[in-house]
Amino acid sequence: MSRPMRSSTATRARREPRHRQPIDRRARREVAGRAMERLLAVVLLIGFATWSALVATGRTARLDAVFARVRPLLPRSAGAQIAEAYALLTHPALITAAIVALALWSFKERMRRLALALLMAAAGIPVHWLISSALDISHPHSHLLDSLSVVGGAYPNAQIAAVTIASSMLLVLTRAHRRPTSDTAVWWLAGIAAIATACYSQWAMGLAHASDQIGAILWGAAVANTSLALGGIDTILSSWARLGLPTRSVDKRAAVIYNPTKFYDLSLLRRRIEAEVLAAGWRPTQWLETTAQDPGHSMARQALASGADLVLVAGGDGTVRAVASELAGTGLPMALIPSGTGNLLARNLSIPLDTDAALRLALSGEPTRIDLVRASWDCGQESFAVMAGLGLDAQIMADTKDELKRVIRAGAYAVAAVHHASPRPFRATVALDGAAPEEHDMVMALLGNVGTITGGMTIFPRATPDDGKVDLLLARPDRVIDWARMGAMILAGRVPSGLTLAQASRVSIRTDEPVPFELDGDIAGTTRALDIEVVPGALAVIAPSRG
Repeated sequence: MSRPMRSSTATRARREPRHRQPIDRRARREVAGRAMERLLAVVLLIGFATWSALVATGRTARLDAVFARVRPLLPRSAGAQIAEAYALLTHPALITAAIVALALWSFKERMRRLALALLMAAAGIPVHWLISSALDISHPHSHLLDSLSVVGGAYPNAQIAAVTIASSMLLVLTRAHRRPTSDTAVWWLAGIAAIATACYSQWAMGLAHASDQIGAILWGAAVANTSLALGGIDTILSSWARLGLPTRSVDKRAAVIYNPTKFYDLSLLRRRIEAEVLAAGWRPTQWLETTAQDPGHSMARQALASGADLVLVAGGDGTVRAVASELAGTGLPMALIPSGTGNLLARNLSIPLDTDAALRLALSGEPTRIDLVRASWDCGQESFAVMAGLGLDAQIMADTKDELKRVIRAGAYAVAAVHHASPRPFRATVALDGAAPEEHDMVMALLGNVGTITGGMTIFPRATPDDGKVDLLLARPDRVIDWARMGAMILAGRVPSGLTLAQASRVSIRTDEPVPFELDGDIAGTTRALDIEVVPGALAVIAPSRG
């Protein structure tokens, strides 16, 4: 079951170097990111200065002439009126006032760096007016030059510059929020659309050359990036992300044990978990990454040694099993953040498969006690929480391709099963709860702590994870047609012929030859002896109430 914890200073010292390298890499990435932000601000300022020099010396005249051939909309047309209405709604004075108001609110909320950055961004709009007046480049001829939306000279265009500043600030701040990639993309598209609409409105009104619009976009982006860089973008994003979160801690800390191969976007997972943890008033999270050599054993021991109040497991069934075996008997609760293709324990405990819903349950739910099952074989011992299989089941698991599971998920197991349509039986003796052993010819022995397996198929209708029993299925169908009949009957909730079903607290299986076996979907090797014992209530898991 669980392994004894080693809490000596020497042991901890040996573990530390494993985790120092990822932290160092992350720190280097953060430093590089800050350098890139500053570099981008400098590049944009240089770009604006260079483009301004080209405009002032008339070298953009050919570009302006090409776009001047496209006639703007007529002053009284519906399109022109809509464009003027948009220009009035996004008037530089209104945008400046909105940014200043947001800066004052940010200062009141103690986000002083953000307030400073917003004030610098707002100052970029009147500075633009000074640049425009100094260059004194005239507007194109237009019937709408007397519009209230017209501010300053033609270059750089005032409205486009103001909209670009506001949109750029908001686009950068969206990075701080724990939104899915698709939602973030929508916000980015909305910001880009706002800038494009500003460009269209100025063209429709005949108020800006192409060079004026390009200069305005360069100036707006330069102002926004410079303001954020000078204000300290990391601190700004951090404070913005914590907006509205509780300021008082409940003095609890969660440890996250995660398998990096199960997630396409680890940064999104981090933002989601950190936001939910902070929203609940918990202290910052401890992050522990599994490796190919260790699916979670030492990470769980590390979480125990650090005094964590909750262990969040973000990984597949193998990670869940490894962590559960270490937490068994300790009283430290485990919560599941489902990922991968199986999630069998989460499905059987009715834990939400949606990440945000699972997180909310993990931080607010109550722990429930479930059984673990200790498996001992020829040369090893391990605990499992879901199922173990001997024979055909293990062969199917071994032949299931990970690449195929990512594409067709549970269907990948059916593809592997086709290759074993006529399995070779083996002889075994089975003893339940110390009774006299019985001989069976079989192709598979399946042991379940829960009832539902991959694909939502219920194999053990009576199984519950807290009944102190393990359910046993022995199968020996002779032909392919028997497999089809068996599958249909299982789906219908009936016990098919050719199967033996039983329940016991202890099961002993002895085979006449080495047979492959698996634990919670992971191949454990081959064995001729398998002893199973249920450990009642060994594990505390956060799960929805069954009442």
